[in-house]
Amino acid sequence: MFIGIPVRSTSWHECCKEPGLTVTCSSPEDMKTAFRSHSSFSPSWPFHAIGMACGLLCAGGAMAQAAVPAATTVTAGATDADLPADPPAAGSPKVQRIDAVSINGKRTGSVLPDRPTGSVDGLNAAVVDTPRSVFQIGEQQLQREPLRNADDLVRYAPGITRNGGQNVSIAPLIRGQSSELFQDGQRTYNVRHPFNTNAFEGVDVVAGPPSQVFGPSSRSGGYANYLAKKPDFSTQRTTLGGSYGSWNTGRLTLDTTGPLSDTLAYRVSLTPQRADDYYDGVRNNYNAIYGALAWKPTRAVRVDWNVAYDDYDDFNVIHGWNRATQQLADSGQYWAGRATPIIAQTVGGATRYYSPVYASGAYNSAVTGWVERTPNAANQYIAGPLLSGAALPSFLTSGANPGTVRGWVYDPGTPGNGLTSLSRSNFSRPEDKNTARRATSQLRVVAELSPEWSIANSTLFQDSKDTGDSVGSFFSQFSDHLLDNRLELRGHHRFSLGGVGVEVQSNTGGTYRRESYTTLAANNNFFTSPYDLTAPLSLKTPATIFGLPAPAGSGSWIGTPGVPQPTAFGYLNLPRMYPVGDGLYAEPGGSASVGGATYTSTGGWTNRSVFTQINTLIDGRFGVNVGLGATHVRAHIENPLAVTAAQVASAGYGGWLPAAQVNVLWKPTEQSTVYATVDRSYALNTGGFADVLTWGANNQLNPLAFRSLSNLREVGAKADLIPGRVFASLAYYKAERDLSPAPDGSIARLRIHGAEASLRAQLSSQWSAGVNASALRARYDYTSFGSGGFFSPWGFVPDNATVFGDGNVLNKRAAPGAIKAPGIPETSLSGFVEYQLGDGWGTQVSGWWTSSWFTSITQTVKVPSEHALDWTVYYRQPRWEVGVTVRNLTNERNYSAGLTGTTNEFLVPSPSRSAQVNFAYHF
Repeated sequence: MFIGIPVRSTSWHECCKEPGLTVTCSSPEDMKTAFRSHSSFSPSWPFHAIGMACGLLCAGGAMAQAAVPAATTVTAGATDADLPADPPAAGSPKVQRIDAVSINGKRTGSVLPDRPTGSVDGLNAAVVDTPRSVFQIGEQQLQREPLRNADDLVRYAPGITRNGGQNVSIAPLIRGQSSELFQDGQRTYNVRHPFNTNAFEGVDVVAGPPSQVFGPSSRSGGYANYLAKKPDFSTQRTTLGGSYGSWNTGRLTLDTTGPLSDTLAYRVSLTPQRADDYYDGVRNNYNAIYGALAWKPTRAVRVDWNVAYDDYDDFNVIHGWNRATQQLADSGQYWAGRATPIIAQTVGGATRYYSPVYASGAYNSAVTGWVERTPNAANQYIAGPLLSGAALPSFLTSGANPGTVRGWVYDPGTPGNGLTSLSRSNFSRPEDKNTARRATSQLRVVAELSPEWSIANSTLFQDSKDTGDSVGSFFSQFSDHLLDNRLELRGHHRFSLGGVGVEVQSNTGGTYRRESYTTLAANNNFFTSPYDLTAPLSLKTPATIFGLPAPAGSGSWIGTPGVPQPTAFGYLNLPRMYPVGDGLYAEPGGSASVGGATYTSTGGWTNRSVFTQINTLIDGRFGVNVGLGATHVRAHIENPLAVTAAQVASAGYGGWLPAAQVNVLWKPTEQSTVYATVDRSYALNTGGFADVLTWGANNQLNPLAFRSLSNLREVGAKADLIPGRVFASLAYYKAERDLSPAPDGSIARLRIHGAEASLRAQLSSQWSAGVNASALRARYDYTSFGSGGFFSPWGFVPDNATVFGDGNVLNKRAAPGAIKAPGIPETSLSGFVEYQLGDGWGTQVSGWWTSSWFTSITQTVKVPSEHALDWTVYYRQPRWEVGVTVRNLTNERNYSAGLTGTTNEFLVPSPSRSAQVNFAYHF
């Protein structure tokens, strides 16, 4: 016997938006699970009537009696008087077998997590039954709420840290760590581009590492599983929607879907976006195209195929303010003017350090003299008297023994240097431009072999190309080709053992994943704080700061690679870069210790994985879930830019990556779960700017990168406190993760422990609310200030002696060892409350608050606690809707770190108050 309940959609996760939903229940237990998982129908639904109809059909076995046709329709909002009359007595000629009861009605929107999730182990389960922290975002939220980047997901889930994402983040920072991106359970290429949800109808945010079914991941803070838009078999519908707001930001989306036949349905979604930004000179333009087909040749087989092409033709990676000080964070006061280089020259085995003296702090001021600098006991470089005659360094007039810039200082005594107010939005070079193109296709086939067994195959292909022409950052060209195929055998069995009911779900299979790439990059910036943001930003280039000849195009300053170049400071050795087409340049790849760029390489890796997941529930109350996996990885890397024979390099490495996860759970009631989770897994840890292999010591792959360990221990509880009204979750966790290899080959470990709680309330069809809270402590168990690169071990100190931008070459500051992780507030709160009037009007207020945080491991700048409020007013009718959102309602002066990790030196001002109009027309 089965019960079919159509409620406006073809699957449970679509029930919030359209008709046609059917739930098939083969037992009373199925019926209870279905209504527990999807208990957020409109409060006007007569649940006692539904329960009566379902009870008649399930409790009695194969037969039920009713004086109604074979399919009875109960309208949403019906009263007892609307129900059929009492059934005739047994034996009446009107008695008939009922094969299905259809209950048709319109469901109101809900903020409760009522969509079954397969985002943890591929096995669909209600969120309340899933022993992990899972938070859901629906299609209406993606369409209606003004999401600008991944930071805006903070209102939906605890543990998400705002970090700005350099204006191009699509993966949230979860539990203080970078996260992965998945599409319907398959990991995608995770590289920066503007936030774009054209292809998606929902998101599951999962805290912690992916399960063994989904395979190893180099980011274990969590992941966002984006759910691709599915075709609708029940009805033809189209939505034309979009938004327009402050700073000339506009987006338009056409989304249409419907049946082509009884067995074939389609969906097409198109989104062009043309958007300037709060940040001057920054654009976020793209065109996104998505198409999908669904085919059901039989009742037991479904095939879903989709393809997407996204062209991000003009966007910018922002950095924010340099020269971060406490004065800058507190009051926006910036140390303006010219920075002074410290130039090293070695003569006869002795190295001396020299600096120019400027006429003023203007970017093009004349050099009026030179001084020699001598380190004191604290490795501050003290300026001596003006030099003359033979005491002047020879690199001023000859390239035979050129100088090398080793660091910088800032002299507040230089005329024109000093504190000034700085624009919160004007710090990006307008000529900088990034592009990205992404072609993605996914094919999913699911076939039911029997009532207990099904087989699923998923194939994801992705082709990506990214370029960055950003003088204030990097020249970069990335290309990536990804193929991922996973075969799953899924089982679902119920049986009795000694009179005790046992339910076993399993998922066993294998995955083949192949990723190949080429990355050509050049650190043409090679410093941060030397730039003066009060000077013309178009001149924010090394050509200008060094006074190089022909400071025209992006790479015009580079000159002949390896040849000393004449500058305003004499003849200097500058990093070797070579033209690689399209006006871009790159550094030869290789280990940093031999003068190579760890981020330039070509290569790839292949993963072959086997996995099994077995979830056992005893007596409907006690459960044990076990996941096991093993992945064999084989990788190779080459230098694609070998200018000399000595630069030719290649290497290979491989090994096994084991993984295991165990969950135990107890269900005190059907609507609650208490659980404990332990996960231990190894992964290949990628790095650089594009999730690729990086060079280790001696032009080899770093073996430690192939044993990147992740540990998670988590206990939690979740419950439908008031079924259909209030859902709550609570978790406490400890996590450890080996980070990506640093340029010097070292790998730090991040340790985090914290607690998070979430509450969702659908109090009525009019009132809804949510609140999230998290507290975490994040520390690196060991970190160093490195030796090389351009990080400033003491931060920016305006004293004409403390060196910055030297990569610790001159400072020689001792490693801090264990230290608090920067950029991560220890405490955060977020939430929203919404009220819908009965005539279509409604309003929502949302907000967030975070405690203070340090900008970097130097702990010289602390951003105080921050908060912001957003306010939305809307009017919605069945055919059309419009809403206005005011973001940062009280115009708070907030910040984000911009970069994650240990070496961030930027402070990014958050956007000021803004307004955005959202609209949609349904037909």
